[in-house]
Amino acid sequence: MTAFALLSACGPKPPLPGYDDPDRVSIVWSLFQASFVQSCHPEDFSLRASVNFSAPDRHSRLIVSMWGRTDFPIRLDVQAGVGAMLAHWREDHGEWLGYLPSSGEAYVAETVLEGARTTGLFMPVRLAALAQLLLGCWQALIPLEYEAVRLADDTLEFDVAGHSMPLTLTLAFDGRPVSVRGPEHGGWTVSVDQWESDPPSRPRRISLIQGDQSAVIRVQRLETNVEPWRAEDLRLDVPPGSTVWTVPD
Repeated sequence: MTAFALLSACGPKPPLPGYDDPDRVSIVWSLFQASFVQSCHPEDFSLRASVNFSAPDRHSRLIVSMWGRTDFPIRLDVQAGVGAMLAHWREDHGEWLGYLPSSGEAYVAETVLEGARTTGLFMPVRLAALAQLLLGCWQALIPLEYEAVRLADDTLEFDVAGHSMPLTLTLAFDGRPVSVRGPEHGGWTVSVDQWESDPPSRPRRISLIQGDQSAVIRVQRLETNVEPWRAEDLRLDVPPGSTVWTVPD
């Protein structure tokens, strides 16, 4: 009996039961929806975070300040680790504006995706989506229904239509997001590397990955109990005499 017990303990462990069961899949999806989507509402916020950026030709540590409303408009300032201001951004539903103090140049684009790439910075998702993700509200990216699901290691991968593109959302069995991937062509991945303990639905550290570039964002301060932002707080005024470029030009 002892030998049998030892052999049983050393044998391969059976897979976790039930995770290929449609009912169980539905439970995981419902847990995600209840905690990360349906309870979210537009709100004013203020954020400060450190960013470790990596690319084949450079590595840098940045400080980011972001504030505004999760359904736009949103302002963002980028500083070098030594304190020098690198860029000012503003994005709303229809336009992104970026200003580079070092060169006195301003750039106008439809979204931050095109604008950041032109100015040599990195942001593979729109600022509203980034704010929602850091607040633990994934409704800016993920719809209420999924199209397909598959078991992948100890997670479930859900294919969803997304609000503007097809996405793959990876969930742990407790409903927490592990990552979301954009389309394969020019695609990107946002992964949650660490969660806050209070509230537990907010990420403390996330990674943004696109091709051979990546940015690890560590939240230092995130507040939602703020006075509503005034219009002048969310403006980005380009200094007179600046060169203004339209992207694409």
